[in-house]
Amino acid sequence: MRPIAIAAAIATLLAGVAAQEGDPVLDALNQTPAGPSELDALSQGAESDFPDIEKAAARQPVSVTVRALNKVTAKYTDIVINMDETAKYGTLELTPRYCDKRPPEEFPETTAFIEIVDAGGKRKSNFKIEPKEAEVDAPVIEVAHAGTDAALPGAAPALPENMIFSGWMFASSPALNGLEHAVYDVWVIDCKTVSVDN
Repeated sequence: MRPIAIAAAIATLLAGVAAQEGDPVLDALNQTPAGPSELDALSQGAESDFPDIEKAAARQPVSVTVRALNKVTAKYTDIVINMDETAKYGTLELTPRYCDKRPPEEFPETTAFIEIVDAGGKRKSNFKIEPKEAEVDAPVIEVAHAGTDAALPGAAPALPENMIFSGWMFASSPALNGLEHAVYDVWVIDCKTVSVDN
C-alpha cells in the first residue's frame, strides 16, 4: 500500500506544477482589459466623482426621537421632540438643538445634540468634607475683576445649574455619549430631516 500512496502524492505534485505553468490559450482569455474595471465604472457613473458631495441635498432637522428608560419601573418610552422645544420625562426636561441622519446610500448613523435638565432640583449629598486646621486659619484671597460682573463679550451664556447633560448622542453607540443618571437612561433613536429646497 505504501508505494501506491507515494505514487499518488507524486502525481498530485506534478499536477500542481503543471497548473502553475499555465496554458497559453487560457492566459490569453483571462487578460484584463485596459481602462477602469466594470465595478469602477458603475460606482463612479458618467465621469463624476464618488460620492457626489456637490449634489448632496442640504437637510434641515425637524425632530428627534429619543428612547427614555425609567430604571426603577424598567419601562421605556419613545419620545418625539421638535427642534428647540422641550419635552418632559419624569423629572427630566429634554431639549434637542440639532440632529442629523445620513442618507440611505451612506453608512447608517444618527446624531443629535441634546441638552437635558433635571427639574427635580439639585440633590444634596450626605458626603461632607471637614476642613483641615491649616485651611481654617488660611486667609481668603479675593480677586477683583475690572468693571462690573457683566459677562465678557463673546463669552458663552451660563448653563442652568441643574443641567445634567449637554452634548452629542450617537444612535450607533448609545453607551459612548449617554446620560448618566441614577433613575433614567436616555439615548437617541432617530432624526427626522427635510430637504432645504422643499
